[in-house]
Amino acid sequence: MPYRPVSLAEVPPEHPVAVFAASWQEAAKEHGPLPWSDFDPAAHKAVLPWLLLLKRDPAADPALAQSWDCALCGTGCTELFGRNSEGKAFAENLPAAAVAERLKELARLVDGAGPLFSHSDVPIKGREFLRVFRGAFPFTSGEAPQGVVDHVLYVIARVDERVLQARCAPRAKPGMDAPGREDGLGAE
Repeated sequence: MPYRPVSLAEVPPEHPVAVFAASWQEAAKEHGPLPWSDFDPAAHKAVLPWLLLLKRDPAADPALAQSWDCALCGTGCTELFGRNSEGKAFAENLPAAAVAERLKELARLVDGAGPLFSHSDVPIKGREFLRVFRGAFPFTSGEAPQGVVDHVLYVIARVDERVLQARCAPRAKPGMDAPGREDGLGAE
């Protein structure tokens, strides 16, 4: 299956993408990219294995593939890809068509869209049989001009992956804690 944009409604609510999306949307409240300093990994333990963080130098051209590097590749992503992508350029070992699709996605995020959701095969030779849901969540660091996206946190997991929302704990910084209960333990 080629890359296909989807709505969040198409992602099962217990899927890691939907679990993270619930807290991101609660924190963002339609105000554009979140400050990277608001992200607290401890509040998202349930989805950490499926996180992939792309970062770019704020002065670099976001339209160029070499401007984006993988700063974090969770264990679930490492298993999906058959390798750890940390410290590598995001486009390394991806087919040209997959790079082009993902650059379009990054451009939309930089232009203010997001989060963005998709369904695709893993575009890595020998891993194409794996089907995933992907969520792309824009963030801005203190290094970038106000509101400029320079961090994109992806949640990428097999379509059949499920997590318990109650595992999105403990309560962390305001904004990026687990949705639902006041104690940060997620939905009841």
